[in-house]
Amino acid sequence: MATIEVGRAGSVRSEGADALERRAMALWPRLDRAALRRCHSDARRIAALVARRTTMPPEAALNVLTMPRVADDEIGTWFG
Repeated sequence: MATIEVGRAGSVRSEGADALERRAMALWPRLDRAALRRCHSDARRIAALVARRTTMPPEAALNVLTMPRVADDEIGTWFG
C-alpha cells in the first residue's frame, strides 16, 4: 500500500514506484502517458494535468488521487 507525504514545497509524493501514475491511468485511461511521466509522481502536478484535460477541478482530482484505499470488508459496511 502506498503512503502519501506532503513535502516542504507543497508537493505531494507517494511511496512505491508509480503508485499515483497507475491510479491516475486507472481513473483517467485517456491521459497522455508521457505527460503523466513528466509529473514525477507529484500528485499536485498530476491533478493539474487531469484538470487541463477534464472538467474536474484540480482540488477534486487531488482528493481522488490521494484518497486512501478501501478494503472489501469496508465496502460491505458502508453499502451493506
